[in-house]
Amino acid sequence: MHELYTVLAEYYDTIYRRRAERIMEEIDFVEEIFREDAGRPVKGVLDLACGTGIPTLELARRGYDVIGLDLHEEMLEIARRKAKKEGLKIKFIQGDALKIEFEEEFDAVTMFFSSITYFDDSAIQQLFNSVKRALRPGGVFIADFPAWHYGGRDGPIVWDEVKGDERLVITDWREVEPAFQKLHFKRLVQIIKPDGSVKAFFVNDELNIYTPREMRLLAERYFTGVRIYGNLHRDLNPKEGRYWLVAIE
Repeated sequence: MHELYTVLAEYYDTIYRRRAERIMEEIDFVEEIFREDAGRPVKGVLDLACGTGIPTLELARRGYDVIGLDLHEEMLEIARRKAKKEGLKIKFIQGDALKIEFEEEFDAVTMFFSSITYFDDSAIQQLFNSVKRALRPGGVFIADFPAWHYGGRDGPIVWDEVKGDERLVITDWREVEPAFQKLHFKRLVQIIKPDGSVKAFFVNDELNIYTPREMRLLAERYFTGVRIYGNLHRDLNPKEGRYWLVAIE
């Protein structure tokens, strides 16, 4: 489990290059939510499941005081290295999002890259409770998650990326259990070395599928205002491929 965030941590930014190239657009949208939905001005941000810091660094570049938290030290080492290279003052800490002990310390809490889907019904309620405690009154929690048909593609998706003198061939496929609303995310990463040798890694993660209605109903137990938006726009249409949870403390 979680090989993508441990043994493959050094390759994470390469694997997610295309998503990283869109991060400025995503943070534009997040800033719109800060302005239009939050019940207080946003300065201090806690970025949960921050990984290698792709969104964390972009928030810091825009002047926010950001703390990044992730379960995997391998990812945090890369995030710290990137922040140091850019001269960004970001505190990265290793920890479990379900066990954070902050008390009214942040104006916003964020969770990107579908990380919220790692939490089942019970754990997501623990997450909401932890986030609620961490937010100041009027603060906002923002998390993106994929649509139900995220796993409905026919056949695998194969693409390649380059990291230095290595080539990565990546094969993704997904298996859905509709009755249990579980999505098995499977990925084969083949790293081809300059001498032609190959190292292969298999990722097999179990994710939880939530409809917008389910996510809203769960969040409403903890937050005073809950909205579900479409992908990078503050409304919702029937054919969205990705949703954004916005919850106000």
